[in-house]
Amino acid sequence: MQAAFALWICAFAYLNCLGWLLSAGHQLNPAGYAVALLPGLAALVVWSKKTPGRAGRPGNRLKFLRRFRRPFPLLFLIVAALIFLGGLLQAPSNYDALTYRLPRMLNWLAAGHWFWIPTINDRMNYSGVAWEWTAMPLLVLTRSDRGLFLINALGFLLMPGLLLSVFRQLGVARRVAWTWMWLLPLTYGFATQAGGIGNDLTGALCGLLSIHFGLRARRSSRAGDVWLALLAAALMTGVKISNLPLALPCLVALWPALGHLRRHLAGTALVAVIAMLVSGVPIMVLNQVHTGSWNGDPGDQYKMQIKNPAAGVLGNSLLLAEQSLMPPALPGAGQLSAWLVQRLPDSLKTGFPRLLQNKLNEIPGEENAGLGLGITLPLLIVLVVSVCRFRLPGSLAKVSRVLPPVALAAWLALLVFMAKIGSEAGPRLLLPYYPLILIPVLLLPAQRELLRHRAWRIFLGLMAMSVLPVLIFSVSRPLWPAQLISNQLALAHPGNKTLQRLASTYATYARRNDVLEPIRSVLPDSAREIGFLAGSNDADYSLWRPFGKRRVIYPRHDIRAFLQNPDLEWVVVKQDIWPEVSPVALETWAAAHHATIVATRPIVELVSWGPENWCVLHFEKP
Repeated sequence: MQAAFALWICAFAYLNCLGWLLSAGHQLNPAGYAVALLPGLAALVVWSKKTPGRAGRPGNRLKFLRRFRRPFPLLFLIVAALIFLGGLLQAPSNYDALTYRLPRMLNWLAAGHWFWIPTINDRMNYSGVAWEWTAMPLLVLTRSDRGLFLINALGFLLMPGLLLSVFRQLGVARRVAWTWMWLLPLTYGFATQAGGIGNDLTGALCGLLSIHFGLRARRSSRAGDVWLALLAAALMTGVKISNLPLALPCLVALWPALGHLRRHLAGTALVAVIAMLVSGVPIMVLNQVHTGSWNGDPGDQYKMQIKNPAAGVLGNSLLLAEQSLMPPALPGAGQLSAWLVQRLPDSLKTGFPRLLQNKLNEIPGEENAGLGLGITLPLLIVLVVSVCRFRLPGSLAKVSRVLPPVALAAWLALLVFMAKIGSEAGPRLLLPYYPLILIPVLLLPAQRELLRHRAWRIFLGLMAMSVLPVLIFSVSRPLWPAQLISNQLALAHPGNKTLQRLASTYATYARRNDVLEPIRSVLPDSAREIGFLAGSNDADYSLWRPFGKRRVIYPRHDIRAFLQNPDLEWVVVKQDIWPEVSPVALETWAAAHHATIVATRPIVELVSWGPENWCVLHFEKP
């Protein structure tokens, strides 16, 4: 496993360096990647020949297979199989990825380099880029997004071994660590993201890898382990700036081993440069240059910067409680969300504006899911047992004496996050934090005592199995004939709002990867540049197809000047946005500006938005 962990870090770092270097040379294209990947592939071949392999030996194969005869590993294997099956059968539908992360990659590819994209969707510019640089070769060389799920799916397979190593090095009892190494990856957030293209799972892996190699370096005294820990921590911040507080526990884990670097100053200097390049530093510097703020949002346009720490902690605590107690299915989730929002105090709504956007879903999805009830309930029972049987104050006193500084640093990082970041998707953004902040609960004596009882182990297995319906009935990657059955149920019960919403949700997610296809099909093959006039939360991803053949152009400030661009012949317009452009009706404006509305199509981007009209304008050019 150590070789797999090291390979994962080196591959991510290598691809991130390639992305920035090819971009600097304006060679971000298939030919550039084809040439630049050759040294990496050659190094991989040499490394594989020099690294002793034991997995292929008959005895080790049998040992590996026997491991999955036990209930918890078998459950993990089933979940992993469902994850790969869902990723293979369904196109990725992660909303953030389709709205700004994949379009930004296509913009860079069209230009041949990274650039500050002129768009009202500023997330294309100020967000971390480590996942994008890792995914770019797949997108560039295959001209498809269908293989991108492999980044998360393969990483998911590393989680049990990685969690076992971190837990054991932080003092968790062997049996407890072995049990939770299989259970914690079945967290709703991890399991739903593993088959898609969200980047929170990637950040969690990088954070755990940094802790693993940092703690390992204390014992091994090898500079190589220190370097890997530094690279993993850097990649964690490069994936998402919201992971930045987790650099503290990574540093605490690594700190006693930093002295070993004195004997390898040249190698350390090189690794430091690479770590800087693959971290969040480049994007923070570019944000500062282009916006005057390291986070890229100086005016707090997206209302994520908490000014009142108390409101941030309270609001994030409520969101964590919601998603941690989320069952595998929650009928009436919309009504419950509305009821909860109505009862929020005005001071909290003011201090945490995006809390009003919080909406519970009937089925946990990758955009919002956190721990989930299947993981949270056993942990709560452990705490209750500690109170009733093991006298929690005494247990806590024992735990506090052996509580590793890494776990304390993780809780401090969590507090910083909760006090400063105000997103309705907070439980999802906190996925990289969960493995470390759960350490104190895993250290409680009740964990070992309960695991001695077969009934408790059966209960743990049944609770962990709650992730199976989450994956099977997932709206993103359903593993049952979802549209067929939901449509039939909706037709048979037209007055049932739940069934109507169910059918609408499955239909919307099935089209999400190419939601503007009805509009794109109107455009002629000769259309190479397409104007896109819509809101900051609308996805232009469909209009880029076929990838590498088209380019989407956005307005930045002066929309009227954008529409009067003499080189722009085709423009896609969302009608709801038009009143912000001109008080004149779109049809009247088009007639006065030598434009024709070629087609208008009702399209559902999000179920909560309902159908909205999209138009294709063709400007007559002399």
